[in-house]
Amino acid sequence: MKKQNILWMAVMFLTIFISCQNEEVVENEAKGKETELARESAVVINHTYDYYGKEFKVSYVYDEETGEVLKADGDVNMAQEIFGDEERAPKSLFLNNPEEGSTDIRINVFDNGEDLQEYASKVAEEFPGDQVATEGKASKGCSDYDIYGSGNFYFYKHIYYNTYMSGMSRTNRYYYRDYWVGSGYNDQLSSLIVKKPWNRRALVYLYQHSCYGGKVIGFYQSTGPSGFGIANLKWYTMSGWWFWRKSWNDQVSSTKGWAW
Repeated sequence: MKKQNILWMAVMFLTIFISCQNEEVVENEAKGKETELARESAVVINHTYDYYGKEFKVSYVYDEETGEVLKADGDVNMAQEIFGDEERAPKSLFLNNPEEGSTDIRINVFDNGEDLQEYASKVAEEFPGDQVATEGKASKGCSDYDIYGSGNFYFYKHIYYNTYMSGMSRTNRYYYRDYWVGSGYNDQLSSLIVKKPWNRRALVYLYQHSCYGGKVIGFYQSTGPSGFGIANLKWYTMSGWWFWRKSWNDQVSSTKGWAW
């Protein structure tokens, strides 16, 4: 009986020892992955800006973990000249056929939303524009409106499509406008996905303020692909130390979308 107790205690000790070793291995692996992620958290984003035909380039070293721009190189003086004054700085961005995951990003920059929309209407073939409610309600102003179709617009609270915001998203739409995303989603958008049939076009506008006010950024995709994803909105709106200073992550209060 005594031998059995000793044997049982030995087995238990060995089990506890192995368990502790396994936990240590798992913990070390986790720490290793964290270290690896920390090493890879800095990414270089290359922006080519087109400001009414004036083209210049800036490369940003961006820390995905902290959300900060660590360094900016390239045509920094040109960027300072155009974007340096917060009051006079351009208010609108347009991205034509963005490529998901690409760190080389081309951006058309405009002083205001009107110039952006005029440019978009030329680039986006057969663009239908804002739609009017036939029942006589307020149409293009501070109002919501929906026309059902084949486009799906998915919005997420965090980068890399994490935490789906169902109340802000729209599915099966030809056109929609959402004048205020609601208190539960206001100023929280960080990533988005737009889906459409391959033979359709899609455009989504993200507005800084409710009622389609403030700064605006537009993403357009032509026929061919069946949609696009913006995994980290800050890749497209980062600012260094002059251009809107704070990125548009968490700064969207109203949206519009088309799939035609």
